[in-house]
Amino acid sequence: MSEVTHDAEKHIEDSHDHDENFSFVGRTFPVPVYTGVFILLGVLTLIEVTLSQLPRGFLTIPLMLSLAVIKAGLVVWFYMHLNKDNRIFLACLLIPVALVIVAVLFLSIVPVGGYS
Repeated sequence: MSEVTHDAEKHIEDSHDHDENFSFVGRTFPVPVYTGVFILLGVLTLIEVTLSQLPRGFLTIPLMLSLAVIKAGLVVWFYMHLNKDNRIFLACLLIPVALVIVAVLFLSIVPVGGYS
Protein backbone atom coordinates (compact mmCIF):
# COMPACT_ATOMS: atom_id res chain seq x y z
CA MET A 1 0.00 0.00 0.00
CA SER A 2 2.84 2.40 0.79
CA GLU A 3 4.35 1.77 -2.66
CA VAL A 4 1.15 2.97 -4.32
CA THR A 5 1.13 6.07 -2.11
CA HIS A 6 4.78 6.78 -2.97
CA ASP A 7 4.03 6.45 -6.70
CA ALA A 8 1.07 8.81 -6.35
CA GLU A 9 3.22 11.37 -4.50
CA LYS A 10 5.91 11.12 -7.18
CA HIS A 11 3.26 11.66 -9.90
CA ILE A 12 1.98 14.75 -8.07
CA GLU A 13 5.55 16.11 -7.77
CA ASP A 14 6.15 15.47 -11.50
CA SER A 15 2.92 17.25 -12.43
CA HIS A 16 4.15 20.44 -10.75
CA ASP A 17 7.20 20.68 -13.04
CA HIS A 18 5.30 22.84 -15.50
CA ASP A 19 4.93 25.51 -12.80
CA GLU A 20 8.70 26.10 -12.53
CA ASN A 21 10.22 29.25 -13.96
CA PHE A 22 11.86 29.13 -17.37
CA SER A 23 15.67 29.53 -17.44
CA PHE A 24 17.52 30.32 -20.65
CA VAL A 25 21.17 31.35 -21.10
CA GLY A 26 21.64 31.81 -17.37
CA ARG A 27 18.60 34.05 -16.92
CA THR A 28 15.36 33.06 -15.22
CA PHE A 29 12.09 34.35 -16.62
CA PRO A 30 8.80 34.51 -14.65
CA VAL A 31 6.92 32.22 -17.02
CA PRO A 32 6.21 28.49 -16.74
CA VAL A 33 8.67 26.15 -18.44
CA TYR A 34 6.34 25.01 -21.22
CA THR A 35 5.33 28.59 -22.01
CA GLY A 36 8.98 29.64 -22.18
CA VAL A 37 9.82 26.75 -24.50
CA PHE A 38 6.80 27.64 -26.66
CA ILE A 39 7.98 31.26 -26.95
CA LEU A 40 11.52 30.14 -27.76
CA LEU A 41 10.20 27.80 -30.47
CA GLY A 42 8.22 30.71 -31.92
CA VAL A 43 11.30 32.96 -31.99
CA LEU A 44 13.35 30.22 -33.67
CA THR A 45 10.59 29.77 -36.25
CA LEU A 46 10.60 33.50 -37.00
CA ILE A 47 14.38 33.32 -37.50
CA GLU A 48 13.90 30.38 -39.90
CA VAL A 49 11.25 32.22 -41.90
CA THR A 50 13.47 35.31 -42.10
CA LEU A 51 16.43 33.20 -43.26
CA SER A 52 14.31 31.56 -45.92
CA GLN A 53 13.45 34.96 -47.41
CA LEU A 54 17.07 36.15 -47.64
CA PRO A 55 19.27 35.47 -50.68
CA ARG A 56 20.82 32.03 -50.46
CA GLY A 57 24.39 31.90 -49.27
CA PHE A 58 26.65 29.00 -48.49
CA LEU A 59 25.62 29.13 -44.81
CA THR A 60 21.86 29.11 -45.35
CA ILE A 61 21.40 25.34 -45.39
CA PRO A 62 23.64 24.62 -42.38
CA LEU A 63 21.92 27.40 -40.39
CA MET A 64 18.45 26.14 -41.28
CA LEU A 65 19.48 22.59 -40.41
CA SER A 66 20.91 23.73 -37.09
CA LEU A 67 17.73 25.61 -36.20
CA ALA A 68 15.60 22.59 -37.12
CA VAL A 69 17.72 20.31 -34.92
CA ILE A 70 17.53 22.76 -32.01
CA LYS A 71 13.75 23.04 -32.34
CA ALA A 72 13.33 19.26 -32.54
CA GLY A 73 15.60 18.88 -29.53
CA LEU A 74 13.54 21.33 -27.49
CA VAL A 75 10.31 19.53 -28.37
CA VAL A 76 11.73 16.12 -27.51
CA TRP A 77 13.50 17.32 -24.36
CA PHE A 78 10.58 19.21 -22.81
CA TYR A 79 7.27 18.22 -24.41
CA MET A 80 8.12 14.53 -24.79
CA HIS A 81 9.81 14.52 -21.35
CA LEU A 82 13.15 13.08 -22.45
CA ASN A 83 14.79 15.11 -19.68
CA LYS A 84 13.09 12.90 -17.08
CA ASP A 85 13.34 9.52 -18.86
CA ASN A 86 16.08 6.93 -18.72
CA ARG A 87 19.29 7.95 -20.54
CA ILE A 88 19.11 4.88 -22.80
CA PHE A 89 16.24 6.62 -24.63
CA LEU A 90 18.54 9.60 -25.23
CA ALA A 91 21.16 7.32 -26.79
CA CYS A 92 18.49 5.61 -28.92
CA LEU A 93 17.50 9.04 -30.23
CA LEU A 94 20.91 10.65 -30.71
CA ILE A 95 22.57 7.86 -32.69
CA PRO A 96 20.08 7.95 -35.60
CA VAL A 97 19.94 11.77 -35.45
CA ALA A 98 23.73 11.94 -35.81
CA LEU A 99 23.59 9.59 -38.80
CA VAL A 100 20.88 11.69 -40.46
CA ILE A 101 22.88 14.89 -39.93
CA VAL A 102 25.98 13.31 -41.49
CA ALA A 103 23.92 12.05 -44.45
CA VAL A 104 22.28 15.44 -45.02
CA LEU A 105 25.59 17.29 -44.83
CA PHE A 106 27.15 14.79 -47.23
CA LEU A 107 24.29 15.16 -49.69
CA SER A 108 24.46 18.95 -49.48
CA ILE A 109 28.03 18.94 -50.88
CA VAL A 110 27.35 16.50 -53.72
CA PRO A 111 27.10 18.35 -57.06
CA VAL A 112 23.53 18.67 -58.35
CA GLY A 113 24.25 17.65 -61.94
CA GLY A 114 26.30 14.64 -60.98
CA TYR A 115 29.77 13.86 -62.23
CA SER A 116 30.70 14.51 -65.87
